[in-house]
Amino acid sequence: MPAPKLLSSLLLLPFFALPAFTSGDSPAEDQPRAGAPDCDDTYYQGLGNGGYDVSHYALELDVDMESGFMTAIATIDARATHALSAFNLDLWGLEVSSVSIAGVAAEFSHEGRELTIEPAQVLAAEANFQARIEYSGTPDLAPDASVASMGMKGTGWMRRKTGVFVMSECVGASGWFPCNDHPLDKATFSFSVEVAKPYLVAANGLLVEELDHGETRTFEWRASDPMSTYLATVNIAELEVEVSETESGLPLRLYYPAGTSDKALEPFRRTGELIAHFESLFGDYPFEAYGAVLTAEHLGGALESQTLPVYSRGAGEGTLAHELAHQWFGNCVGLEAWEDMWLNEGFAVYAGWLWREHKDGPEAIAKAAKRGYERVKRRKTGAPVDPGEAHVFGSRTYGRGPLVLHALRLEVGDEVFFEILRTWVERNFNSSASSADFVALSEELAGRKLVDLFGAWLYAEAVPAEAPSFE
Repeated sequence: MPAPKLLSSLLLLPFFALPAFTSGDSPAEDQPRAGAPDCDDTYYQGLGNGGYDVSHYALELDVDMESGFMTAIATIDARATHALSAFNLDLWGLEVSSVSIAGVAAEFSHEGRELTIEPAQVLAAEANFQARIEYSGTPDLAPDASVASMGMKGTGWMRRKTGVFVMSECVGASGWFPCNDHPLDKATFSFSVEVAKPYLVAANGLLVEELDHGETRTFEWRASDPMSTYLATVNIAELEVEVSETESGLPLRLYYPAGTSDKALEPFRRTGELIAHFESLFGDYPFEAYGAVLTAEHLGGALESQTLPVYSRGAGEGTLAHELAHQWFGNCVGLEAWEDMWLNEGFAVYAGWLWREHKDGPEAIAKAAKRGYERVKRRKTGAPVDPGEAHVFGSRTYGRGPLVLHALRLEVGDEVFFEILRTWVERNFNSSASSADFVALSEELAGRKLVDLFGAWLYAEAVPAEAPSFE
């Protein structure tokens, strides 16, 4: 997501070894029991679930664009982390008509965001299983306290005048499909979306097939890289599309409303240049494709949906650089908990500074850092770590976050600093990490303790009283 005032932020693959949810997973003896109804996230009690890890979501959506009504099937492949007598999925605002496990009907109940499923037989520990959920309704924004300060009631499925656009950070995914709605549980995705002509569907990953049924079409998308639920997106609108690739052969696609000016599209047509520069700093682009959905709507910002960020009208090069950087920082390397949001947004803001440095020279990043320091000092912005649920998208993460990185760079020098960033991605590739992990890695590669630096810039409630030399 590009700024504190804005909300910016069909192939079944092998099961990924993802962190198991441990909430409620005691006692140690493996007696059948229900999985935990949440994952003990500090900010979002009730979100996420215990007892299993998801490996793949296959979503079949039939969307009536006139009424907004959707009928859907979610097929979820998962692994039980202990013997399961029951387990929960997160789903808000939609009606479930049937649930089955391995083709056998299962008992279920649905209250609030919690869909509780009781299989006909206990699921053995470490067993792979498949759940099929049929559901329907008119999706709407899922309530999300993190965006209330921006005048928004929620996140997720946004039905607007020109179409549907999905931006789910932090908890909007459960407003349009049943899921384990927490960044920790990454999975691959496939999307099969049927809509009436002339609407197009743009989603994560690669478009693998388009089926013409006469008055309707089905768009089949596959995302083969594991991703967090909030990064899944489906966009349905009357859009033009440009397909290209980078010099290295990475597929690119750009969706935009007919009549969009060349001036508005120009930054997006330079995507290959931005990717090449960020690869030189952070390592290879981590996913199978990249692109953008540029809308005609004011959506409240942009979101770094994995491989396919979604942009409000008027988005420019700075926002594009920000959302691109998230593909490394926030998407490939995800969060263990929302309280560490600066690891997403602070890194993306700093990447925007690095792009300015590349274009305009070292004085550009020095100026950005000075301006950022003066702003957070004047506003008495608190520590980046644990900003509070209501301030996840506030100046603690966007303002203080990049200053942590610039102070670290000045302390350890460019060679070590960029080694830290590249190693951060390599060690946590398609996984999740915490602030403590970043501190430990920085100290390891710097070859010394950095207690004073991180104490002053990451953990202290106020920035140092005197600005360091940002040159």
